[in-house]
Amino acid sequence: MTTGPLATPPLRARYQALDPADPLDDDVLTAVVFGAQTPCPADPRCLRIDLEPLAGTAHAEVWRGCGPAHLGTAGPIRHVDDGEHFAGWLSFEEQRFGGLLEATEAAYLAILGLHADSPYRHVCRIWNFIDAINVGDGDEERYRQFCLGRARAFAASRGGPPGIGYPAASAVGKQGGARSLQVCWFAMREPGLAIENPRQTSAFHYPRRYGPAAPSFSRAMITPDDTLYVSGTASILGHASVHPHDAAAQLDETVANVEALLHRALASQRVTAGRLGADSLVKVYVRHATDAALVEHGLRQHFGAEVPLLILAADICRTELLLEIELVHRD
Repeated sequence: MTTGPLATPPLRARYQALDPADPLDDDVLTAVVFGAQTPCPADPRCLRIDLEPLAGTAHAEVWRGCGPAHLGTAGPIRHVDDGEHFAGWLSFEEQRFGGLLEATEAAYLAILGLHADSPYRHVCRIWNFIDAINVGDGDEERYRQFCLGRARAFAASRGGPPGIGYPAASAVGKQGGARSLQVCWFAMREPGLAIENPRQTSAFHYPRRYGPAAPSFSRAMITPDDTLYVSGTASILGHASVHPHDAAAQLDETVANVEALLHRALASQRVTAGRLGADSLVKVYVRHATDAALVEHGLRQHFGAEVPLLILAADICRTELLLEIELVHRD
């Protein structure tokens, strides 16, 4: 639906297999490669994430921009931009900072500080990959510690309590490996439109029972190029998990939440196609590899065979949740 000469050219994304012998094209902003053995070229625009693929014909997520990509660094951050879009990533070893909370706060302060003085001031989508996300009891659980560190950084950067307008985000657990935090994100020159789900309490309004700080993200974001980014979405109604430890029922509930966000996006009139298609991307994080076939079959039944799908092994932010869905959608 984007029109006119001032419209932001869209980022284009697809799942594809990369050949290590073939260099990335100049217009590739970044290629996110999942799995320890998935091939990729020796290019600084490639980012490897240690989540093993369970289903999907291609395990690299390739994002193309609107022109030649320019690489740079800013302290711990590596980044690429094409004049309209910005992709950044960093990786912190927790022991350097004293723990996950401190590493998260430092990571987000670096990110928000960079963009406060950047032409790309508006962070629209963030992915967080956390080792042992469910380890710890009560407020010491690592996901809760991550949320607290992130909230502190947002509060410090905004000069007050956090509020609406967060980017879309996902936070999932890497299954094994050294304790580290990986964060990657997109930013743009103009702000996006945050979308909330009427079936769910906004994450930033979660009650205290879920930790000392509520999660700092929006349920979805429509970017200036009229792309819908749906955050990591699980089997939650209001703020409570439903269908604990039942993968089939959780899949149905999660799809209902995704559909509610698609409906809200349609109501904004920034997105005009209510069904996913070949230009959409669906990514699913599954706690137990044995549930991958059920999830794949259910999503094919619901979305159709033409929609690109990638299923990855990952832990979810609450122990009773078995899967999480995110997506990218354009008309």
